Amino acid sequence: MKDKTGRIMLALGIITGLISFWYTLEFTWTPEFQATELEIGPTHSNYHAFREALLALAVNLLLIRAAIQGTKIRFEYWATCLFMVAFYYTGWWLAWPIWGYHAPYLGAELNHLMATVGGLVGLWIIRPSRT
Repeated sequence: MKDKTGRIMLALGIITGLISFWYTLEFTWTPEFQATELEIGPTHSNYHAFREALLALAVNLLLIRAAIQGTKIRFEYWATCLFMVAFYYTGWWLAWPIWGYHAPYLGAELNHLMATVGGLVGLWIIRPSRT
């Protein structure tokens, strides 16, 4: 039951995380996302969207492998996943109280919430025992 529950939570995090990946990737080629007043080039913000999208893809690929392994996951891989997703999700949430930055729509905030909860809770449930 622990394995199945963990995989379901990870699936929730992965599905919503991949949705966020796709919407972020779209900012790569969206002219309206350009920072037109930026002296180093208006497409610099598009470049950062591309980098963020690839980071999102990498984190979700880590979670996919964790979901496949389930409770048979080795501690080293589990710890690496936890480290990566903790910092990735922190990037979603910490900017809000510090600078007031957050996703532009309530739907995106809810998507981020589901991805965060699914990813972290799923990893916690499948954590390996340290015997």
